[in-house]
Amino acid sequence: MAVNKKMYWKSGFFDYPIKDCVEISVEYWQELLDGQSSGKEIKENADGYPILVEHEHTIDELKEMKIAEINAYDKSDAVNSFTLAGKQIWLDKDTRVGLVNSIGIEKESGRINTTLWYNAEKYVIPVDDALNMLNQLELYALDCYNVTQSHIAAVKSLPDAGQVEAYNHKGGYPEQPKFVL
Repeated sequence: MAVNKKMYWKSGFFDYPIKDCVEISVEYWQELLDGQSSGKEIKENADGYPILVEHEHTIDELKEMKIAEINAYDKSDAVNSFTLAGKQIWLDKDTRVGLVNSIGIEKESGRINTTLWYNAEKYVIPVDDALNMLNQLELYALDCYNVTQSHIAAVKSLPDAGQVEAYNHKGGYPEQPKFVL
């Protein structure tokens, strides 16, 4: 039994000829499929012959990708970080709120110092200093949130794909807090 060494294209692949189709080799057909699997698109050239081209993102797709970059940056150590006694750390919102509550209770009970554990390291901090640090961190986090949301709003309003691609989403963030003990 003979093996068909040809494929056919007319806005899609066929293993038999149809009206106004172009003939391609099985090897080229496989090359087109492999290219499509790696994210390229199969388009037709002026002669109706199938070729691989890079996917051209719509402006909405570009905006979604840029907003994903903004959100990833917002969650990174470049934003979510502060220095305590020379070490870079971060406390998420739930932890900060919990610490404010706990340390507030310690203060009401007359304790002078509190203990903060981070990554198996113990930090003994005066209660008033710890509450002040947490207040500064909350303001820092709020300022970062506002910058992130401003970047998202700016990207959503951009009318041009080139502007979306060139948009610098890393600017405008406040300096990360530094606390010494």
